[in-house]
This record gives sequence, structure tokens and C-alpha cells, in this order.
Amino acid sequence: MLSRSTRPPAALERQSGQLLGYLDTLFRRWMLARKGEAFEGPECSREEHRMLFLIHAKGRSTMSGLADELGVPLSTATHTIDRLVAKGLVVRTRSEQDRRVVQVGMSDFGKQLQENFKGKRLSMAHSWLEPLSPGEREIFLELMAKITERAKPEA
Repeated sequence: MLSRSTRPPAALERQSGQLLGYLDTLFRRWMLARKGEAFEGPECSREEHRMLFLIHAKGRSTMSGLADELGVPLSTATHTIDRLVAKGLVVRTRSEQDRRVVQVGMSDFGKQLQENFKGKRLSMAHSWLEPLSPGEREIFLELMAKITERAKPEA
């Protein structure tokens, strides 16, 4: 529990709850709108999604680099990659410079799923911005940039 001196002001507390409510509603609407859609790929755990996101963002990476970036032991990263390879989402290759080094990258199937997901996320962003006027969109995007730059990973 937060001490009185570290507790956010009442207005910030109320507004944070309000923001979470809005985000929950947007997410719920987005998920319900896709209820009838066929899932395009294999089921993935949270850890697998984190790994896919990282590989997609960074490109071809070493196992130790991925483990370091995610803050997990190398053995955990290896097990996660094993499952993603089995699902056909990533591929392992040996480095041309040092055959002892294993690199991991997205498979063609994994890239295709990521592009499909990117299109769905873009559609979602469009639906969020569409009700706003052009001026409101600019203000909203400026505020989101400020939040993105200054937000702490965990409170």
C-alpha cells in the first residue's frame, strides 16, 4: 500500500481510473468486434507474444541478446524459441561469421501474421481517431507522444 506521502493526488487517482476504464472499453469493443473472425495463426502464450514482438521489432537477433532484452535466463528464451520454431513463426540460422552463434528471425509465415496484425492495429487506430476533428487528432497525438516519452514502465 502506498504511504500518504507517495500517494498520487486525488484528481490524478480519479483520472487514472477513468483512463483505465476507457482503455478497457476500447479493448473490449475491439475484441468483441473480432469475435467472429477466424484466428489466423497458432495460439501463443504471453511469453511467446513478447518474444515475437521483440524479434519483429529488432530483426534477426542472437539468443543471448533476446534473453538480455527480455530480462529472462537464456534457458527460458531458448524454450520459448523452441515453441515458436515448432509453430513455424520463427527460424534459427547459424551466423556466417561464427557458426557457433545462433541467430533467430521471423519466418515467412511469422512475417505474414505480423503484417496482418499490423493491418488490424491500424484499423483500430483509425476507428479511435475517426470521431475526432483534425485539430483534436493533432492534440491527441501530441499528448500521446508526451505520454510515450515520459511514462515509466511500471509504477
